[in-house]
Amino acid sequence: MALAQLINEGKYGVTARSVNELIDKLTSINWYSKAGQNNPDVEGKLARFMSGLGVHHYEIKRITKEQAAETIEKLSFENSELWEVLKELPGQLRKKIDSLGYHQLLIDVVEKVPEAVFHGAYKHAYEAFNEENTIKFLVGHAMYISILACTAELADEKNHIPILVDLLEEGHLPLGPNGNIFYLL
Repeated sequence: MALAQLINEGKYGVTARSVNELIDKLTSINWYSKAGQNNPDVEGKLARFMSGLGVHHYEIKRITKEQAAETIEKLSFENSELWEVLKELPGQLRKKIDSLGYHQLLIDVVEKVPEAVFHGAYKHAYEAFNEENTIKFLVGHAMYISILACTAELADEKNHIPILVDLLEEGHLPLGPNGNIFYLL
């Protein structure tokens, strides 16, 4: 579902255009279409994402779609090197966005992107998984990553977050951590 100019380009200029292009990509994702399918390139991309964030102590564990609900229940950021980096990232990005003068643009992104992503993520989560809590988690996960990706775009930080978007766009599901184990579906 491509959304032409969700963010007003007349008001915000060329920066809004790059964000709108990313939003179009996010709203066109066929979420979870390859969840559970083994692809060796996925682990390499996830490793580049982790390395780009400076996270070096982790283990990637693949799970099946049937294991998704039980794995989601045990996800935890406690003792997670990844979370220690990620929890600081939004604040760092916001500082840069504020220094660039895009504070109001960030507000518009935060208000509009979750709703734009919600419907597609929900539809695909519902089709791929049959457990209500799994669907709720995945929709929230999609909205969080989408906001993070758009925030990184506004901050002109395009090193690591686009890797997550690429994985999702390919239909894979980087689920999340339990400590320093990162689950991939």
